[in-house]
Amino acid sequence: MIEKIFSKELHRTQNAKRTCLYSNCTSTAINSHVLQKNGILREISENNHLIELQLSNGFELRKNRGQKIDKIGINKAYSFKGFCKKHDTEIFEPIENGNLIDFHNPMVQALFSYRAVCQELRRKETSIDFATGIMKYNEVQNKDMMQFLIDGMHDGIRNLYWFRNELERSLIENNYEDFEFNTVEFKKIELCISVPLNISELVLTGNEDYEEWKANKPNPIKTSFINIFPFKNKSYFIGGYHKKMPCNWTKVKLQKWAKMKQRKVFKELSDLIVLRLEFWIMSPRLYRSIPNTKIENYRKIFRKNLFEHSPKLRTKLNLFDHLK
Repeated sequence: MIEKIFSKELHRTQNAKRTCLYSNCTSTAINSHVLQKNGILREISENNHLIELQLSNGFELRKNRGQKIDKIGINKAYSFKGFCKKHDTEIFEPIENGNLIDFHNPMVQALFSYRAVCQELRRKETSIDFATGIMKYNEVQNKDMMQFLIDGMHDGIRNLYWFRNELERSLIENNYEDFEFNTVEFKKIELCISVPLNISELVLTGNEDYEEWKANKPNPIKTSFINIFPFKNKSYFIGGYHKKMPCNWTKVKLQKWAKMKQRKVFKELSDLIVLRLEFWIMSPRLYRSIPNTKIENYRKIFRKNLFEHSPKLRTKLNLFDHLK
């Protein structure tokens, strides 16, 4: 019975109409790709399929250890109902068309960051819709925990809307002085990451009251924008943050990556995936090259650190140490 409830609500939320995320637009959102479908994604696809990670829904949580890693068609891969057709076409035209994109250009960096923030916004809104839907059924237990998670996602949405508004304003005014962006080029790896990331220096230890901790945390929360993807013969790391809330972790990472040897860069990528990300995509070729024992170890570490955001997270696991 519970399985049917989860399946029904999952189908409802995945197929529900969503409104365009561009400010004050009330048009229906279409399926938007987080990264360029006919360039970045198709280039690493295999028979028009990719490997995608997403968090499992509640029913699948135990079975999949918190993760769902699936082969997915390129039309649905790394996509979300984000913008209406007009805004999806007009806003992102500079990073969707052409082979001469300047990834060091502030407008381009802001566009990648803006879309990363919006996809996370929509994912959180959809998760709230799903969780609220299943809580209506008497058969569903642990409703207090679900409400706790919903409240947390509402906090996350308020935070993300602040950054969406700031990035949107910068794009409209063509003025990016409130943001710090940097782009690092490195050896190509068929991996895509596009997320807002919270690296928190204020950590809930379990010794304090949650409401006290919540009252003391900054608002908005320090949020970095992380975009990593292959394009032609290289991969690119576009990172950034708002200057009012500088993220030292991101600043240091960008500085280090620019000077690192290739093997260390791949270890940094592995650490991002294992310790910090709930959403990524890679080529089937790359995924097949990772030993199953490492994938299982990754699942264990990921689940253990699912709600951790400390800059001090560490692991010895390297998913990509076989790459040269």
